[in-house]
Amino acid sequence: MTYATPSGLTSSAQSSTSLTYKWNAVAGAPKYRIQISPNADMSGASFYRFSSNTGEIRSLKPNTKYYAKVRVITLDGGNLSPYSSAVAAKTLAAPVLSAITNGLSVASYNVKCDNCFDGLPNELTWSGRRDAVVSTIVSKVPDVVGVQEASQGWLKNETRPGGLSQFEDLQERLYKRGINYQLTNAKRNNCVNDVTPTNCVYADRGASQGTKILYNKGTVDLVSQGSVALPKLSAGDNTRYLAWSVLRQRSTGKSFFFGDTQLDSSKASGYYELRKAQTSAIVSAIARLNTGKLPVITVGDFNSHKWTDPSNAPYDVMVGAGYVDPLGNTYKNDAPSAFATAELRIRANYDSYNGFERKARARNTTGNGTYLDYIFTSKMRVGKWETVINIDSAGNFIGTIPSDHNMIHAVVQLP
Repeated sequence: MTYATPSGLTSSAQSSTSLTYKWNAVAGAPKYRIQISPNADMSGASFYRFSSNTGEIRSLKPNTKYYAKVRVITLDGGNLSPYSSAVAAKTLAAPVLSAITNGLSVASYNVKCDNCFDGLPNELTWSGRRDAVVSTIVSKVPDVVGVQEASQGWLKNETRPGGLSQFEDLQERLYKRGINYQLTNAKRNNCVNDVTPTNCVYADRGASQGTKILYNKGTVDLVSQGSVALPKLSAGDNTRYLAWSVLRQRSTGKSFFFGDTQLDSSKASGYYELRKAQTSAIVSAIARLNTGKLPVITVGDFNSHKWTDPSNAPYDVMVGAGYVDPLGNTYKNDAPSAFATAELRIRANYDSYNGFERKARARNTTGNGTYLDYIFTSKMRVGKWETVINIDSAGNFIGTIPSDHNMIHAVVQLP
């Protein structure tokens, strides 16, 4: 069976690194292929498949004219129509930006809970890897870092009265490295006696289990803080939280809203929908709590990525609410979208989850890796994004692997 040649091909949107095309749909067409080249004779062309009559071509050169054609194809790539005539479109010139001044350094880091030891190759217990976690954070000295799985449970072999939680241990060790990191909320449990959950009489203490925010008291001031419990599927599920704070950057006097979360990780039936509901609850909570309409930075382990089926629901909810992923790491695509805001990308091709594998996971050499962990922002400049890993020239971790997740770090400029 043959199909009509698609008509009406045009470039409907342009950026410095991408061109978006649309064309008239062909009735019954299974799929389409776009052929694109910087040369009018179509030499050196690249090819892209699309399921509908629109598509974005990424990773193009700025200020460059490209020629494109479209045809109908089968689901597995067989030709069903001739190519259309070529149309020309030009990418925009790369923007010239001034250097960011008074940058705000932020990070997200799942440090893996002390009592979650799996005995994986290269995995050490918390006592064996905590100094590596501290060194990773100190290497970037973020003004604010949201951590996940820094458990409120007492560490084993800790003899001081009242015990010591994992997040308290982390804060103390950071402080001993000469940086005055403080917890926005140091409560362990939402109980009248927050030190232990035993015989708990409920009281909202702003506790958020292992989801904690640490801030550098030398560079930012704490204005307010709290936590919001997120929906869960059954009473026996571990409660997930949005830990939140309003902070003020000392160098500019500007305030901002910072959120930190870890969504449920279960792959069982109903939990895809739960993660979507939990993210919707986060969006609603920020809208309710951010009464001053401050710039927003939300970080965390969303336990969903661009290859999750049927979709990366938490990502879609955040972007749908107007928040920006600086990497433009959209569904089933490694190339940054036209909406990516990171001006400098460092090791963004590495995955945020490493599984304690000695060889650091990377999907590609230049695009975006696979991320469970995110830094979402409201509209603001993002001068730098980095996946923070200590690796050798062969891509192997050097020394102790700090956690099964890599820290992600960004430098932003508050509007």
